[in-house]
Amino acid sequence: MNACDYTPAHLAYYTDEELKRGLKGASDDEVDRRLTAIVRLFCCLDGRDIYIRAYTGFLAKRLLNKTLLSKAAEEKMLEKLKIECGVNVTNGISKMFSDMDLSKDLQIEFVKQRGPQFAGITFTAEVLTQGIWTTEKAPNCKIPLPMKQCTDSFKLFYTSKHHNRRLEWLFLHGQCEVSPLFADKPYQLITTVFQVSILDLFNN
Repeated sequence: MNACDYTPAHLAYYTDEELKRGLKGASDDEVDRRLTAIVRLFCCLDGRDIYIRAYTGFLAKRLLNKTLLSKAAEEKMLEKLKIECGVNVTNGISKMFSDMDLSKDLQIEFVKQRGPQFAGITFTAEVLTQGIWTTEKAPNCKIPLPMKQCTDSFKLFYTSKHHNRRLEWLFLHGQCEVSPLFADKPYQLITTVFQVSILDLFNN
């Protein structure tokens, strides 16, 4: 299997598919058996670092896109990797889960202060630790004014709690749900931040 340079990336992709869809409906014993089989293959790889990098990238997408099938399965996989690689290698992955848990608590506190909607928008933000997440930097995006009011409000809330921290918005990884009014029957559009910024221009 090490004759092919792409094996670590392919195994990471297979792991992602299992954790997103493949393990659906499987019993705890079956989940453990299939994850153990993946880790056994991982142990045979020469390019373990390539697998970990790819696995971390896929995990970031699962967490941000809310496509986790089971948090218990994710934690089980992390535990198995920790046994094989050590805490130093898996620390960053553990921190990603911590970021998501802290973001939930932060969001609850933000909603208590500002209400469930701001400027007519239900707004959710996740705060990610820089250097841990494998995220791409996107080009600048001039977001619609109501969305800008949301981000400004959250930034004010966050910096009042953490004076020495700086927020940088990663709009490339954002998602919007839009209810257009141009049709007779209701539709729900799932768009990126860039797409909704373009759609908003038609309102003007």
